[in-house]
Amino acid sequence: MKKLLMLAVSVLAVTALVNFGVVGNADAKKKAATPMTTMGEVTAMTAGKNISVKDEKGKTHKFTISKNTKIDGEIKVGAKVDVTSKGGSAEEIKVSGGAEPAAAPMAPAPAPEAPKN
Repeated sequence: MKKLLMLAVSVLAVTALVNFGVVGNADAKKKAATPMTTMGEVTAMTAGKNISVKDEKGKTHKFTISKNTKIDGEIKVGAKVDVTSKGGSAEEIKVSGGAEPAAAPMAPAPAPEAPKN
């Protein structure tokens, strides 16, 4: 009788662990399939391949760009973007503000005049 009880408890424990694993995988797949929006600043990019975005909390997110990714605006380092993604793949990238333009180089100072005699 004691062996039968231990067998029943073992079967229930294994069944519970298997069900927990299946539910965990289903939650991960559901989360990956739900579109998310990340807003932040472009910190790095490889044209047509990927983009790294630093959000307002300081966390960096890396997204893959495919031929199906919709891009609205010009992506460049320093630009403010909103990235809609599923998992690590960007579905849409909207550029809401460009990077600050580089300052024009300063003109060289005029050469001092030669002393007059």
